Amino acid sequence: MRQGLLRSALLLTILGGFGVYLKSSCMKCPTDDSYSPECLKSVIPPWPICLFHDVPTFVEHSEDAATRCCKEDGDLSECKCPHTDSQKFIDHIDEWCEGVAACSASFSFEEDVESEELVGLE
Repeated sequence: MRQGLLRSALLLTILGGFGVYLKSSCMKCPTDDSYSPECLKSVIPPWPICLFHDVPTFVEHSEDAATRCCKEDGDLSECKCPHTDSQKFIDHIDEWCEGVAACSASFSFEEDVESEELVGLE
């Protein structure tokens, strides 16, 4: 019985340490304050896929996909996303496109603020 308690205590210690590891920053999705929350919500994929790249890479890939999937006429023939004919995709694509568009607005806003600050320094 004592040996069983020791095994249980050791197991809980190991699992507790693993839980701390999972909660550490290296196991969280990337974030970047220079992008709006709407942008980040649209371009960052779910965990654990989000661990593969940084925010600028996800933004770049999403903006590239938006050129094919976010056409004003609604033409999805060039969109490489799977299941473009499913109702779930159709229900969410407009919101995703708006979020990706917010990325460009967020980034251009940051550039405008930086250029205004540079002008003020002259």
